[in-house]
Amino acid sequence: MEVQVMRVESAGKKIVQYEREIRSHIYDSFVWRHIEEPVIDEDKLAVFLAILSHSDVEEQSLTNYILSIMLMQIALDTHENVTNDMNKEDSHELRKRQLTILAGDYYSGLYYHILARTEDVSFIKEFSRGIQVINESKVELYRSKEASAEFLFSHMESIETVLAEKTAAYFDRECNMSFFKDFLLLKRVNQELALLESLEYRKQEVPSYYSAMLLPPFLNGVEAIQNRMEKGIQAVECEDMANRARKVLAESRGHINNMMEKGLFG
Repeated sequence: MEVQVMRVESAGKKIVQYEREIRSHIYDSFVWRHIEEPVIDEDKLAVFLAILSHSDVEEQSLTNYILSIMLMQIALDTHENVTNDMNKEDSHELRKRQLTILAGDYYSGLYYHILARTEDVSFIKEFSRGIQVINESKVELYRSKEASAEFLFSHMESIETVLAEKTAAYFDRECNMSFFKDFLLLKRVNQELALLESLEYRKQEVPSYYSAMLLPPFLNGVEAIQNRMEKGIQAVECEDMANRARKVLAESRGHINNMMEKGLFG
């Protein structure tokens, strides 16, 4: 038990330290007055830390890798928040849209700037391929008119896990990758279910691919991920990571139960 507590505290302290350093790079008082403050995804940070902390990388390089990876993740998330609805935009919304695009570009630039310190050209090339896969998957997902459960899981998995997968493969740290992928995928599914639950509750229009999320094949797929994660938690070395997985599992089951009570599933 003492060992597990130390692992939680150690991982927690490192995550707080990295969060503080990431925030120091992305903070801009003017920009944040006009757009939402970017979210630093603690769970993804924990995954990258779990992947890289046991690799043969010296401490300063480890910091540069994690900072740059998370900055690129923030850049991708920021660009995803850009609205495409130009008809509803007044001058304030237009400025917000422009600043959001510029902020995403700025975070992306920081990624290259910090990663350049490692002088690891091979990693930059490999990571760039992952970014390309993510962008392509986003386009296909958001343009889809009729999506199957298989289509949704495939594209959500690419969007959420490719950067971690590329990093693990490059540093030969793939031993827990199946668990990490399920964890990140279920986290994304939770976000989609929460939004769908909220939109349905308010009777608002939802993206076209959400209809497939209400059908049995998608629900069965979610349950399969839950079952795999339940088993995988037992083998996770870091208790902090196991606790995060338990939280994501609980949230997933909560969303499913709420939506079933509302009769949203077909």
